[in-house]
Amino acid sequence: MQSLEKPDRKKLIIIAVVGVILLAIILYLTGLFGVRPRQMSAKKLRCVASQRVTPFGDRVLYYDGETLFCLSSQGAELWNYTLGSGAGFHASKDHVAAWVGANLHILDKSGRSTYNDRLSEDIQFARAGDKYVAAVTGPNVSPTLIVKDFAGLGVDTETVAYQGRIILDLDFFDSGEFLWVTSLDVFGVVSSTVMNIYQVGAMNTGSVELGDGITYEVLFSGGLLNVVDTKEAKLYDYRGTPVKTQMRRLVYGWQLIDYVLNDGDARMLYAPVFQISDSGQVTELRMLQGDVNKRYTLPDDCVGACLIGRTIFAFSGDSLYRADINAQRFTALKLPQQIETLVTGYIGRLTNGVALVTSGQDVYALVLP
Repeated sequence: MQSLEKPDRKKLIIIAVVGVILLAIILYLTGLFGVRPRQMSAKKLRCVASQRVTPFGDRVLYYDGETLFCLSSQGAELWNYTLGSGAGFHASKDHVAAWVGANLHILDKSGRSTYNDRLSEDIQFARAGDKYVAAVTGPNVSPTLIVKDFAGLGVDTETVAYQGRIILDLDFFDSGEFLWVTSLDVFGVVSSTVMNIYQVGAMNTGSVELGDGITYEVLFSGGLLNVVDTKEAKLYDYRGTPVKTQMRRLVYGWQLIDYVLNDGDARMLYAPVFQISDSGQVTELRMLQGDVNKRYTLPDDCVGACLIGRTIFAFSGDSLYRADINAQRFTALKLPQQIETLVTGYIGRLTNGVALVTSGQDVYALVLP
């Protein structure tokens, strides 16, 4: 009897082990382990490329000339808001600032208007942050900077610092508690950009002369401001004091196209300026992070590229190229059949790993693997 029980016991153990393995595979595939492999797929959206298609967190905004629409990444309409003709808008992760003439609209992620009123002067542009909205009003030269909370309560107003100047750009940083503003002295003999840094609702924390380079992006990461111009990427603290690095990060001839911000150094992805401006076909990429400087050669002409975490994605007419930032080569994947013709452009990425690409005027939401 004992000799018969041993084989049966072995069979039961083998069956149990196989059952556990199968169960683990099922849980993995259904995502119950918290990791689910993503299949690349594409969904054609109802908007067209000329309708100012804009990422909005994990959603998509577009403006048809009268109404602002919000879609899910799968194309379902979530809400719409009528603005009228000639409107502008800017989206942060959870809020939208929209303007028409002197009318300022502040919308939450559900499309609900938390503020809608007319300011004293026409609005040049506005920016939405995590806690506040900033608007530049009045004439191009000597404008007024206004900061409001999402309910429309005035928090800050600044005019003196911008007498004889043009405000070029602005944005909030550090959870929306601080604001940077770049401006240009139009009466100066030599063009020079100044960056003012404010703690919202408090005093000016600093200003810095940025020189004659054209500053087009300021990124906050690791407690520092990365100021990117046409010549160099420099580091500053909250008060505008330059932070020394081991080497100068010269970027002449390169244009910033995407970035990842975290607790450490900003991870910045660049492409050659002449390729973007002349042909729109990118064959090289460059990644800067702190003192790390890496270059990549793409396997084919690409219409755009992006960074998600530590992974670079690049889009050609019929393929997706993917590589870790430390990889030696790209992996090529054929784009899904839902995209019937060649991809001709890249708009941007959503926070849920979906890229917005175009084929002519058609817009597709591409789920990245």
